[in-house]
Amino acid sequence: MSYINKKNNKSNDIKSQKIEVKCINLNEFGQGVFKLGGSIKCVNNLLPGESAVIAINGDKCKVHNLINKSKKRVDVKCGAYNKCGSCHLLHMNYNEQIKFKEEYVNNCFKQYSIKAKVEEIERASVLEGYRNKMTVAYKYSDGKIVYGFYEEDTHRIVTNDYCLVHTKEQNEIVKEIGKIMNELHLSCYDEDKRKGLMRYVQIRFSRYTKEILVTLVIGSNVFPSRSEFVKRLRARCPYITTIIQNVNSRKTSIILGDEEQILYGKGYIEDEILGVRFNISSKTFFQINPYQVELLYKKVDEYLHLQGDEVLLDAYCGVGTIGLTLANKAKYVYGVENNKQSVINARNNANNNKIKNINFVCADATEYIIEMAKMKAKFDCLIMDPPRTGSTDKFLYSVNELAPKRIVYVSCEAKTLARDLKILLEKYSIEKVGIVDMFIGTYHVETVVCLEARSPKAPQKSK
Repeated sequence: MSYINKKNNKSNDIKSQKIEVKCINLNEFGQGVFKLGGSIKCVNNLLPGESAVIAINGDKCKVHNLINKSKKRVDVKCGAYNKCGSCHLLHMNYNEQIKFKEEYVNNCFKQYSIKAKVEEIERASVLEGYRNKMTVAYKYSDGKIVYGFYEEDTHRIVTNDYCLVHTKEQNEIVKEIGKIMNELHLSCYDEDKRKGLMRYVQIRFSRYTKEILVTLVIGSNVFPSRSEFVKRLRARCPYITTIIQNVNSRKTSIILGDEEQILYGKGYIEDEILGVRFNISSKTFFQINPYQVELLYKKVDEYLHLQGDEVLLDAYCGVGTIGLTLANKAKYVYGVENNKQSVINARNNANNNKIKNINFVCADATEYIIEMAKMKAKFDCLIMDPPRTGSTDKFLYSVNELAPKRIVYVSCEAKTLARDLKILLEKYSIEKVGIVDMFIGTYHVETVVCLEARSPKAPQKSK
């Protein structure tokens, strides 16, 4: 399977037509690729070898009717799958999803002439209800309150009675909130008029403690019938352990505002990874798949080969989850993160777990490591888990100067990973590549790469 790295092209030669096509391939987003005249087009929910009638309107394509089905296709239990943009591969059996992700990573490496490929795959054991954070929007549609996720590339709400990737409790809570809003005549927020109450609801759960945090994102400080709202929600969903009111009146796509108030409970929940407890509030970054995160961190540990006397740098550390789970195997750990609230949370997590051999620094990772290189600081190992956009050239060249003996690079985007590896490979060799399936039913994939420092005269290893 090779990839054509295009989404729907911008040709408007053919409008509002239905035409029979055959899928020849998949692109990097899991879309079916087909030829139309002299152009390439892509459509969701179509597999290689399948023929279908496609509805085409300008640059938008949609499967109108399948003519023949691939053996790799499975029935999708989600009623909103053809509209919601959150999942991409639910129509593909799980073995094919894994194959698709493996080949995507390998192809990204090939594009950058990196002689390495995926050697290990951590498949998921839980395929549904695995996401520990759910965020839905509330709006009016035909005079009624509706809730759900946004249709792909729009701000239109896609309603869905039950989201497969979230838990039974999360699905129940968003439904009950809609009912209570109707009963108490509470309004939805209108983004254009910048008026109304409820904008979003975010629900986080803990796999370990079973606690549930509900964050109500409202458009102003005024919350009519707030006490009655909380009373009814608690009565109908008694498993909720804490409720927060978050105020976001800004015209922005950012979900959470700055101002918060605890309406019930302690204002956070607790979860555990590999024996380390973490406090999770509304704004805390935390891996969304609690079933796979331990496999991911075990893979990092395995690749590092810690002996107990190493000084470890955890770059882009967030709330310190990776560094804290490894602290008992290292001499000392430094974590660097540019988000102030995440650093506060990381320090609190260290104190709560009585972990003394770790220090968190609030700084830009690139600026920090440049300074460390100037100081000729000594780090034995480096963990880097940058955002989807990857790292920076200055960071990577400074890593080559610092020359830690081992690097483990964790990435949620194989393209930027491959780009960054090209710089690191000036001084390092790739020892192992693994993927962990954190995002089942989507085209996203988590990749873990272990790099070993080469001696100055040693050639780069080939796989």
